[in-house]
Amino acid sequence: MAQPNPRKLPTRKRHNKNPTSLPKDFLSTVAGLFQKQFTKSLNGSTFLVYGNLFADEVVVCVSLSHPKSLPAASLHISADLPEKMGENPEKVTERLKSMVDVAASWFSQCFDAGKGLEAVLEEMKETPLAWQEFEWEGTKLFIKLNRDNYTLEGAADELLQKSGFSEEGDDPLDDLGEPDPDKIN
Repeated sequence: MAQPNPRKLPTRKRHNKNPTSLPKDFLSTVAGLFQKQFTKSLNGSTFLVYGNLFADEVVVCVSLSHPKSLPAASLHISADLPEKMGENPEKVTERLKSMVDVAASWFSQCFDAGKGLEAVLEEMKETPLAWQEFEWEGTKLFIKLNRDNYTLEGAADELLQKSGFSEEGDDPLDDLGEPDPDKIN
């Protein structure tokens, strides 16, 4: 199942503009394929897919979460985009296909070691958390793993917004200031 894009999907590059979300149909299709492909290994977990499109980078995140678990297993895949992306939409499609293939291969390897989210989280323990460059079928890609649960973060953001907090604007806690170290104890 595809979810609204998280605000803070990691990227490799600094961007001056906010990303465009990848099409919901694409995200839903990929999530459905993963859910179907790995049905026997999920043990109640669900795949969620997110994606951001920048002028020079595309980021796809395939995340496995369980309703009774705080951490998720989130695999982020990043690829550079051609300079004149609008003139080469087939290049973007090719990159997206490669990125989905990488995610499917990685989750398949994780499920070979066991079932469910716990097996995937266990496989993540030995993996570096920084972006890792590699080549997949002639395409340079980058992967990054984390345990961010974007569904939980989204629900928390929604709750905070309903309580009067906003993503933009002043943080009411800023008015409290830092404590004076001379007055502590």
